Amino acid sequence: MRLLLTKKELLILTHLRADSRKSLTMISRETGIPISTVFDKVGKLGKNTISKYSPLLDFQKLGFGLRINFVLEANNKKKQELKDFLLENKNINSILRLNNSFDFFVEAVFKDMKGFEEFSDSLEKFKIKKKKEFFIIEDLKKEDFFTKPEHIKLLD
Repeated sequence: MRLLLTKKELLILTHLRADSRKSLTMISRETGIPISTVFDKVGKLGKNTISKYSPLLDFQKLGFGLRINFVLEANNKKKQELKDFLLENKNINSILRLNNSFDFFVEAVFKDMKGFEEFSDSLEKFKIKKKKEFFIIEDLKKEDFFTKPEHIKLLD
């Protein structure tokens, strides 16, 4: 696969991945790329490479003390209905479609176990074949890929 980004664009991306609030002036200073070039490149990247600017939240500090990931194998007749339910549920942070034996990987946040139990009870109507739950105790590393200039070498 042919890489469509220049080395300068990749370097700018690593700085934005590490801290999306970093000023263009600071990126220019740290990379040695002229600020006008940084400005132009960030504009281009914003149109075709960067899909979203959003902060990573500490859900615990917002009062959501329970984080859980789970995988689901849906009943074939209820798969679309389950997907729609998950997409609309306010406690769901992320949903990924999977292959092999499970259909969905779900990341959810709840204030407490009671909230999770109510959610879990609401899944019963979908006649889920298999469900595995993983309670998150601690983030050891999160959103770190492509945050350092040396990560650019991974593309070679």
